[in-house]
Amino acid sequence: MEKQLIVGIDPGTTVGLAFLDIDGHVLKVKSARNLAIDGIITEIAAVGKAAIVATDKAVVPPMTNKLASILGARLFTPDSDLLVEKKRELAARSKTKNDHERDALASAVYAYYHFQNKIRRVERQVLEELGRTKARVLKGEKVSDIMAPDEGGDECRELRAQLGALRRENRELKEEIQGLRRARPRSPKAILREAAREARDLMVSVARGKLVMLKEVPSLNFLDIKGLPIKKGDLILCRSKGNDSKGLRFLEGRRVGTIITPVKVDSLAPTCGVGELDITSWEGLFFAQSIDIERACGRRKEVRLRDLEDMLTDYKKGRR
Repeated sequence: MEKQLIVGIDPGTTVGLAFLDIDGHVLKVKSARNLAIDGIITEIAAVGKAAIVATDKAVVPPMTNKLASILGARLFTPDSDLLVEKKRELAARSKTKNDHERDALASAVYAYYHFQNKIRRVERQVLEELGRTKARVLKGEKVSDIMAPDEGGDECRELRAQLGALRRENRELKEEIQGLRRARPRSPKAILREAAREARDLMVSVARGKLVMLKEVPSLNFLDIKGLPIKKGDLILCRSKGNDSKGLRFLEGRRVGTIITPVKVDSLAPTCGVGELDITSWEGLFFAQSIDIERACGRRKEVRLRDLEDMLTDYKKGRR
């Protein structure tokens, strides 16, 4: 039987991958630049079969979501983005070469801890109930009498109810595991056909001006972006909340087209929120509908104009 895996992934230009078995042992950690989704699937297949695909982001990256769907694996995400210190702590069990490998390993380990607690709780409850049943058998009771309907005793009825609940939960877990085992990844040929179709549709949309490419940056902090090849008209995508005034002034000086960020920033450049756009990821590149960007920036501009008008009105009132 194929080895069942918990796969941690950190997508991007450099993809980080980490493989754990279901007992939490680290099997492999690696990273590679420009690794396409079919290459990721090949890497996974060389180690085993993905039961769980894990990320360190609360909002699932499109590539991670697609990978889990293709593999028929369960997708695991934390309730909130894992902090850097937490990821360092989680990844300390194995040596990593870079932040991408660290983040992938932390994602897999965090997922393992999440499911480990649940499985251990079920195992402990089942073992406790089994121990009580064995003790009754050793005292001389027949198994058929223990399992048969009991006319007397609230304690026995309560025990049977607990055992029934445990059996149901155990059955659900087994069905989930069987469903994961039945799922089969598609053939490499089918994956390549789909990738070619996606690439063709993407190029057509870009050529027609419906889709525009976004330039992803790690944050809007000056130190993170000062060395990047940012030019006039670029659409800047930042999924981090980090920013500073020097970084924003730097982007304004480069006369970027739009700044797309999860938080509201005070910038002369057009801005819109990450959540306002349907962002498409393909081979480490990011795209969005041009009309959606125009609408989102227009809404932000209207709000800003109203704020300025209110400030001007308040100023005039104060002068009277």
